[in-house]
Amino acid sequence: MKKKILLLGVLAIGLVACTPKKADTTDEQPLTPLTAAQTVIKDHGAEPIVFDIEDVTDRNENFRTAFWTGTHLQMTLMVLQPGEDIGLELHTQTDQFIRVEAGEGVVYMGDTEENLDFEQPIKEDFAVFIPANKWHNLKNTGDEPLKLYSIYAPAEHEHGTIHKTREEGLQHDHDH
Repeated sequence: MKKKILLLGVLAIGLVACTPKKADTTDEQPLTPLTAAQTVIKDHGAEPIVFDIEDVTDRNENFRTAFWTGTHLQMTLMVLQPGEDIGLELHTQTDQFIRVEAGEGVVYMGDTEENLDFEQPIKEDFAVFIPANKWHNLKNTGDEPLKLYSIYAPAEHEHGTIHKTREEGLQHDHDH
Protein backbone atom coordinates (compact mmCIF):
# COMPACT_ATOMS: atom_id res chain seq x y z
CA MET A 1 0.00 0.00 0.00
CA LYS A 2 2.80 2.43 0.89
CA LYS A 3 4.46 1.72 -2.49
CA LYS A 4 1.21 2.58 -4.34
CA ILE A 5 0.80 5.84 -2.42
CA LEU A 6 4.46 6.75 -3.04
CA LEU A 7 4.11 5.93 -6.75
CA LEU A 8 0.92 8.03 -7.01
CA GLY A 9 2.67 10.91 -5.26
CA VAL A 10 5.62 10.75 -7.68
CA LEU A 11 3.24 10.66 -10.66
CA ALA A 12 1.28 13.65 -9.32
CA ILE A 13 4.49 15.67 -8.85
CA GLY A 14 5.56 14.73 -12.38
CA LEU A 15 2.23 15.83 -13.82
CA VAL A 16 2.34 19.17 -12.02
CA ALA A 17 5.94 19.75 -13.17
CA CYS A 18 5.10 18.92 -16.80
CA THR A 19 1.86 20.91 -17.00
CA PRO A 20 2.37 24.13 -18.95
CA LYS A 21 1.71 27.29 -16.99
CA LYS A 22 -1.07 29.53 -18.16
CA ALA A 23 0.34 32.62 -19.84
CA ASP A 24 -0.15 35.92 -18.07
CA THR A 25 -2.17 37.80 -20.66
CA THR A 26 -2.11 41.12 -18.85
CA ASP A 27 1.32 42.36 -19.98
CA GLU A 28 3.07 39.98 -22.36
CA GLN A 29 2.23 38.92 -25.88
CA PRO A 30 3.61 35.67 -27.30
CA LEU A 31 6.46 35.99 -29.80
CA THR A 32 5.18 34.99 -33.23
CA PRO A 33 6.85 35.14 -36.65
CA LEU A 34 6.16 38.28 -38.62
CA THR A 35 4.01 37.91 -41.70
CA ALA A 36 5.46 38.84 -45.08
CA ALA A 37 3.59 42.15 -45.03
CA GLN A 38 4.98 42.98 -41.56
CA THR A 39 8.64 42.25 -42.34
CA VAL A 40 10.24 45.45 -43.56
CA ILE A 41 13.39 44.98 -45.64
CA LYS A 42 15.82 47.09 -43.64
CA ASP A 43 18.54 46.52 -41.05
CA HIS A 44 16.84 45.36 -37.87
CA GLY A 45 20.04 45.82 -35.86
CA ALA A 46 20.72 43.50 -32.96
CA GLU A 47 17.04 43.25 -31.97
CA PRO A 48 15.32 39.87 -31.74
CA ILE A 49 13.32 39.04 -34.85
CA VAL A 50 11.54 36.01 -36.29
CA PHE A 51 10.71 36.12 -40.00
CA ASP A 52 10.35 34.12 -43.23
CA ILE A 53 13.89 34.23 -44.66
CA GLU A 54 12.84 32.99 -48.09
CA ASP A 55 10.19 35.71 -48.34
CA VAL A 56 12.53 38.62 -47.50
CA THR A 57 15.26 37.23 -49.79
CA ASP A 58 12.80 36.95 -52.67
CA ARG A 59 11.37 40.45 -52.07
CA ASN A 60 14.76 42.19 -51.88
CA GLU A 61 15.51 44.13 -55.07
CA ASN A 62 18.81 45.74 -54.02
CA PHE A 63 22.27 44.47 -54.89
CA ARG A 64 22.99 44.38 -51.15
CA THR A 65 20.79 45.12 -48.13
CA ALA A 66 22.00 44.59 -44.56
CA PHE A 67 19.00 42.93 -42.90
CA TRP A 68 20.35 42.13 -39.42
CA THR A 69 23.57 43.41 -37.91
CA GLY A 70 24.58 42.15 -34.50
CA THR A 71 27.77 42.34 -32.51
CA HIS A 72 29.29 39.13 -33.90
CA LEU A 73 27.08 38.25 -36.88
CA GLN A 74 25.41 39.89 -39.87
CA MET A 75 22.93 38.83 -42.55
CA THR A 76 22.68 40.63 -45.88
CA LEU A 77 20.27 40.07 -48.76
CA MET A 78 21.64 40.23 -52.31
CA VAL A 79 20.46 40.19 -55.91
CA LEU A 80 22.79 39.57 -58.86
CA GLN A 81 21.34 40.34 -62.27
CA PRO A 82 22.08 37.95 -65.19
CA GLY A 83 25.80 38.10 -66.01
CA GLU A 84 26.58 40.11 -62.85
CA ASP A 85 29.05 39.04 -60.18
CA ILE A 86 29.70 40.08 -56.59
CA GLY A 87 33.24 41.11 -57.40
CA LEU A 88 36.44 39.38 -56.41
CA GLU A 89 36.98 39.85 -52.68
CA LEU A 90 38.86 38.62 -49.63
CA HIS A 91 37.67 38.82 -46.01
CA THR A 92 40.67 38.39 -43.73
CA GLN A 93 38.75 38.28 -40.43
CA THR A 94 35.35 37.02 -41.56
CA ASP A 95 33.86 33.63 -42.40
CA GLN A 96 30.91 33.76 -44.79
CA PHE A 97 27.87 31.58 -45.48
CA ILE A 98 25.75 32.05 -48.63
CA ARG A 99 22.39 30.43 -49.39
CA VAL A 100 20.85 30.68 -52.86
CA GLU A 101 17.07 31.13 -52.84
CA ALA A 102 16.55 31.62 -56.60
CA GLY A 103 18.60 31.48 -59.77
CA GLU A 104 21.86 29.84 -60.73
CA GLY A 105 25.49 30.74 -60.90
CA VAL A 106 29.08 29.75 -60.24
CA VAL A 107 31.19 30.30 -57.13
CA TYR A 108 34.97 30.68 -57.43
CA MET A 109 37.50 30.43 -54.57
CA GLY A 110 41.23 30.23 -54.18
CA ASP A 111 44.24 31.11 -52.06
CA THR A 112 45.27 33.99 -54.36
CA GLU A 113 43.31 36.29 -56.64
CA GLU A 114 45.21 34.87 -59.63
CA ASN A 115 44.50 31.24 -58.69
CA LEU A 116 40.80 30.61 -58.11
CA ASP A 117 41.21 26.85 -58.36
CA PHE A 118 37.83 26.03 -56.74
CA GLU A 119 34.89 26.40 -59.13
CA GLN A 120 31.42 25.06 -58.38
CA PRO A 121 28.02 25.60 -60.02
CA ILE A 122 25.29 26.70 -57.61
CA LYS A 123 21.52 26.96 -57.85
CA GLU A 124 18.39 27.35 -55.73
CA ASP A 125 18.72 25.73 -52.27
CA PHE A 126 22.53 25.47 -52.46
CA ALA A 127 24.74 26.69 -49.62
CA VAL A 128 28.31 27.97 -49.84
CA PHE A 129 30.80 28.28 -46.97
CA ILE A 130 33.70 30.68 -47.54
CA PRO A 131 36.48 30.60 -44.94
CA ALA A 132 38.32 33.77 -43.92
CA ASN A 133 41.40 34.48 -46.05
CA LYS A 134 39.94 32.78 -49.14
CA TRP A 135 39.64 34.88 -52.32
CA HIS A 136 36.17 34.41 -53.79
CA ASN A 137 33.61 35.60 -56.31
CA LEU A 138 30.12 34.52 -57.26
CA LYS A 139 28.60 35.07 -60.70
CA ASN A 140 25.04 34.80 -61.97
CA THR A 141 25.20 32.53 -65.04
CA GLY A 142 21.43 32.26 -65.52
CA ASP A 143 18.76 34.29 -67.28
CA GLU A 144 16.95 35.33 -64.07
CA PRO A 145 18.10 37.32 -61.02
CA LEU A 146 20.21 35.30 -58.55
CA LYS A 147 18.72 35.91 -55.09
CA LEU A 148 20.68 34.97 -52.02
CA TYR A 149 21.39 35.81 -48.44
CA SER A 150 24.82 35.98 -46.90
CA ILE A 151 25.79 35.56 -43.25
CA TYR A 152 29.06 37.05 -42.04
CA ALA A 153 30.77 36.31 -38.74
CA PRO A 154 31.79 38.87 -37.61
CA ALA A 155 29.80 41.54 -39.44
CA GLU A 156 31.31 42.77 -42.71
CA HIS A 157 29.23 45.84 -43.59
CA GLU A 158 28.11 48.85 -41.58
CA HIS A 159 24.71 48.69 -39.89
CA GLY A 160 22.03 49.90 -42.31
CA THR A 161 24.06 49.29 -45.48
CA ILE A 162 21.99 49.44 -48.68
CA HIS A 163 23.62 49.27 -52.11
CA LYS A 164 20.93 49.54 -54.76
CA THR A 165 23.33 48.59 -57.57
CA ARG A 166 26.50 46.56 -58.04
CA GLU A 167 28.39 49.77 -58.79
CA GLU A 168 27.42 51.19 -55.37
CA GLY A 169 28.52 47.93 -53.76
CA LEU A 170 31.90 47.91 -55.52
CA GLN A 171 32.48 51.56 -54.59
CA HIS A 172 31.77 50.71 -50.94
CA ASP A 173 34.14 47.71 -51.07
CA HIS A 174 36.94 49.94 -52.35
CA ASP A 175 36.31 52.41 -49.55
CA HIS A 176 37.01 49.96 -46.72
